[in-house]
Amino acid sequence: MKLYVNVKQAGSRKNFITKEEIILDFIPVTLRELIGAIVTKNVEDFNERQKKERIVDYLTNSEIDEKLTVGKVSFGELNNENKQSLSKALEAAYLAYEDGIYRVFIGENEAGKLDETLELKDDDVLTFIKLTMLAGRMW
Repeated sequence: MKLYVNVKQAGSRKNFITKEEIILDFIPVTLRELIGAIVTKNVEDFNERQKKERIVDYLTNSEIDEKLTVGKVSFGELNNENKQSLSKALEAAYLAYEDGIYRVFIGENEAGKLDETLELKDDDVLTFIKLTMLAGRMW
């Protein structure tokens, strides 16, 4: 199943949102399955990047131009050399959703509870919105 995820470019001061394609091996029936599939894919990608070693780091002109749009040109080295635990990542993602830290939209409609049935179609656009809690005084 091919889906698209709206992603705000990290570190960008402008409102620059792109759609990234994500391919899932199956059609998720619930929000829990959808979040699980996306988190699993991200953890596997992160752990795979840990294995790759370059003898000599270099950036092509197109990579430099792409990084300039974000505002930071770097070699993309990872400071955390530990493999990430899939079970802990899944647990954290589910708990954060239940605690209202982020919301998931499929197209224009907000997804409900984790175990409610979803009706996903190919080329649906997903949006994950992280809610920021404001700290302050109550008068």
